[in-house]
Parts: sequence; structure tokens; C-alpha cells
Amino acid sequence: MNDGGLIARLEQWMADTLKAITYGDDEKVVFTTADIWKHQVGAANGGGEAFARFQPFAFVGFQSGEAAREGGYDLRQVLEFAVFIGVESTTDGVARTGDATHLGISKIRDLVIEAFESKHPGSGFDCDEFYYTGEVTVFNAARRHATEMYFTCGRMTPAD
Repeated sequence: MNDGGLIARLEQWMADTLKAITYGDDEKVVFTTADIWKHQVGAANGGGEAFARFQPFAFVGFQSGEAAREGGYDLRQVLEFAVFIGVESTTDGVARTGDATHLGISKIRDLVIEAFESKHPGSGFDCDEFYYTGEVTVFNAARRHATEMYFTCGRMTPAD
């Protein structure tokens, strides 16, 4: 449960969307763990050990917000969310590029972009569609790979 604020509800919608991503003819679920970011794989929570326990994982969290004023002094917010995805493999390179039987970050990022690009969370959400804005590699090792992907949505609040 969250406080019902827009950011908390958007994080939950994104986590639920990540949980539902499947692939292949038999529609295998992509992520073992998809949740709101609570520092699950941070150093204080075991770091590498936690990485292995949760993988393949996707964690979502609000990253930052920008604001500007439009005509009539309406507030325009741009809300940025990060989706942190990670994979571990038993073979060098497979976490990054995948193989015939394992998804790597390469394919997983494609599926995440497809899940959010130009998508609106639905009724009850006072915001625009989500758009992919880029990513950064967070962890790149022979058997572990993690990427943080960024998505934004806008929100207009009319001035009274």
C-alpha cells in the first residue's frame, strides 16, 4: 500500500506492468522479481548475493521531476522514473546478450521499452503517456549485467 500520491501510484502501475511482461510462445514471465525500488540489491542488503537472489529483476522508482510554467502560468511537470533491470548468468556474456535459452539485458530492455513507450496508465491517472528517454549501464561483468532505463511522463496543472 502507498500514500495514494501520483508518484507512488505510478510506481505501483509500473511495477505491476513489469510483473506482467512475458515472452515466447509459451508466454514465460520475464522477471523473477518486479517491484518498487526499496534498495533490494543495494550494498546494505547483500549486494551481489541479493543480485543473484532476485534476478532477473526489475525495480522501479521515481528519479526526478522538472517543472516549468506555461501560458496562463499553468504548471507543467515532467516526471522521470528509473527502471533498474538486472540479469545473472552461468556463462560469460549471456547476462548481457542472452542465448538460445536465456534472456539477456539486450532482449529484456526491448521488452521493457515496448511495455512503457507511448503508454498511458489508464483512468484515474492525471498524466500524459510515458516515453523512453535513455539508459545507463550500472553493472557490467562477465556474468552479471544491470541497466537503469529512464521513462518520463508529463502532467499539466492549470493555474486557478
